[in-house]
Amino acid sequence: MKSAYLFLLLLISGAIWGQDTKVVGYIQYQQAFRLKSIELDKLTHLCIAFANPDSNGYLHTEHVNILPIVEQAHKDSVKVLLSLAGGALRPEWKKAWNHYLLPWNRKRFIQNIINYTHAYHLDGIDLDLEWKSINQHYSAFVVELGVALHENGKIFTAALPGKYRYPQMSGKALNSFDFINLMAYDLTGHWAPNRPGPHSPYSFAASCLKYWKKQGVESEKLVLGLPLYGWDFTNPKDVHSVTYRDIVRTNPAYAHLDQVGSLYYNGLLTTTAKVELAMEQAGGIMFWELGKDSFDEYSLLLAAHKAIHGDNTLIPAKDIAKQKETSKIEETFIGPIIPPYFASEDFSDKDDIFSPDELKLNIQVIPNPFEDSLRITNHEEQLLHLVLTNLSGQTLFETALQPNASISWETSSFPAGYYVVSAMKSNRQLSKQLVKQMKTPEKAVRPRDAVRNWPQH
Repeated sequence: MKSAYLFLLLLISGAIWGQDTKVVGYIQYQQAFRLKSIELDKLTHLCIAFANPDSNGYLHTEHVNILPIVEQAHKDSVKVLLSLAGGALRPEWKKAWNHYLLPWNRKRFIQNIINYTHAYHLDGIDLDLEWKSINQHYSAFVVELGVALHENGKIFTAALPGKYRYPQMSGKALNSFDFINLMAYDLTGHWAPNRPGPHSPYSFAASCLKYWKKQGVESEKLVLGLPLYGWDFTNPKDVHSVTYRDIVRTNPAYAHLDQVGSLYYNGLLTTTAKVELAMEQAGGIMFWELGKDSFDEYSLLLAAHKAIHGDNTLIPAKDIAKQKETSKIEETFIGPIIPPYFASEDFSDKDDIFSPDELKLNIQVIPNPFEDSLRITNHEEQLLHLVLTNLSGQTLFETALQPNASISWETSSFPAGYYVVSAMKSNRQLSKQLVKQMKTPEKAVRPRDAVRNWPQH
């Protein structure tokens, strides 16, 4: 009787989460022809990507009429948002964004955005400004846009890095978003051809949720991003993305894997495990990008829908439990190898990496069996330009760090070896060498045990 009651309680709690959770899908307007294949009724929100301002401050989608997309989604009771900017801005778009973030240009641009939402019957706006497009005017723009959208009954969301908060993002700006879509993928890719490996492991998803909660974001406002693509490192000179649909077309059995040779992606098991993680720790899930899904029984959107509503006919619960346990091993080991950690060769993790008469630049080393990263704090009174490279001179990270600000660089996919961190102050450049060493946790499973317990496919 007690077990029956518990089972009923779990069903009820699962139904409540399934009713309240957000299932967000991005679709590029160039992929609109695939809408007939996408089960829109399994979404709560659809983000149309991407619109950008022209030189006059009017949004455009390169002459593609998005109204049919909006109308089709609304028929399935899906809320539709227009996603602005994107991670690959053309020079003219970058120039326009820089221009219209300025205080004296901002008001008219925001009004243009509001007018666009009314003209195309949109439910809101999603902002995906990234990296070098984030400047000192970003937060004020976000706050003003959020006020305008909310006054007009519109939703305001953002796509943010999985595990990085832009230094220019104020707490008020962060709170302006109704929820944030975490891009918990692209730990590696074509920009790092010598770093093959999983670009969106389960451990990174868990780490991303933990990071943003520490930033003060409530669990309900966190939407965990899931990739519908992988990165193929077979040829280091031609590292490229591959859609999940094409992976499954090659061999349907690949839907149950996360790796085929040097191709890394998320299959049914990992995607379902991440959905269950989000059910426990977040307010929803997000897919990038719906046009890349497999529109059949191997669909990851379908797998997520089943997991949300407690249907384990597609993936048995015992397989999900096994996958989560495997993920714990993967968090401790990269394959059968214990992951490296960073340490300065001549400084402890409490020392300044540069001496006080050079630069007051502090680096905090964070070894952890589940994640590793470099945290750097600028104690100078002026902006510093930071670069992390490998010994081949390849740039791995690059950023401008404001005074008294900190930055964390996710390095979990980096191989062991030597790296160089450089800081430029005015016309001076100083560099220090770091080494990523091997460290065995005190209570680690022996490598051969990890191999023995590795899932057999």
